[in-house]
Formats: sequence, C-alpha cells, structure tokens
Amino acid sequence: MAANPNTQQFDIFLRGEQIDLVVLNQEIVETTDWYKWFNDELNTMRMQQHYFPNPQAAQLKYLEESINGSRTRIQLGIVKKDCNIFCGVTSLEGLDFINRNASVSLIIGEASCRDLHTAYEAIKLMLIHGFFTLNLHKIHAGYIETLDAWGTFLKNTFNFTHEGTQKEHVFKDGQYLDLIHLGLTIDAYQS
Repeated sequence: MAANPNTQQFDIFLRGEQIDLVVLNQEIVETTDWYKWFNDELNTMRMQQHYFPNPQAAQLKYLEESINGSRTRIQLGIVKKDCNIFCGVTSLEGLDFINRNASVSLIIGEASCRDLHTAYEAIKLMLIHGFFTLNLHKIHAGYIETLDAWGTFLKNTFNFTHEGTQKEHVFKDGQYLDLIHLGLTIDAYQS
C-alpha cells in the first residue's frame, strides 16, 4: 500500500462493531491494494475474475463509471476498526425497486483480514441496510461450485436457501463449473 493505513481517513457509511463500511473514492483506489486483489490468481481462484489484468487506472474508471452516483449498486469498502486497514468490498447490486430485490457480494482482499467475523459483519450490515433502509423484500447471492464454503456460510448463518443451479455456466481454470443461486426474503431473515 502506498499510504500508511493507520492514518488514512475514511468516509463511514455504515458502522459496525469491528468493521465500518466506507464510501469508495479516488484516494482509496490510489492508496490501497484494492485493484491488485483482482490481479492475484490465488485471491480470485474461486471468483469470476482474473480473466484480464486490472490496472489501477481500470479500477479508477470502474469507480467513476459503475459506483459513483449509481442507483442500481451500493458498493462499500470494508475497514477493520482496530487497525484502520481497508481490507475488502461488499455490495448490493442490481437494485430493483419495483420487485424490491438485489444481489449481495463480498471480497476480502487482504489475507490478514480474512476471518468469519469480518465476513459475517459485512454481510449483516448490507442485509440490514437492504431490508430496513432500502425496503427490499429479497436479497440473493451466487457462487461458483468450487466456493461451496461461501454457500454453506450464507445458508447456516443468515438462512439463505438454495434457489437453483445453472449447470456448467462459468468457465474457470479450464473447466465449466456450476453457478449456484441462493435467496433470502426479509421474512426468512427475521425468523
């Protein structure tokens, strides 16, 4: 990282117990390893990423064109409070205010921050925001079959249910893999 993470100031959007979800900006692109996470083969081996290089300029363009001002995506950075490290991003994508649904996603790019509590709190904050601030009825998630631990985590922790499988839908590492779809309604979340 170019900047000392302990001194960087973040614009907090959602406050958690051990993490904050922060507004993404140009400074974050320029002073963190966010763009590098998608260039790392190991980091992206179970994601639909790492097909093309992701230079810093491309990450900045993505911020400007796909995140800033979007009314169909809320993407936020994850900052660990105890060390003030920007360690991941989470989002609600495909916001559909007529059908009241969206998709949730998460990447924790900094290996030192990959723990269940960080993932749990990031998803919990996004679900609460989606259901109780944005008035969504349903939030869904997807993953490729090689990341079944993610699906198990969502099902066991938040009550997501399996809704379908797209057979051989994703090409990754020389093979076609299934794409698994999960869903969670507000009623199931509250139960």
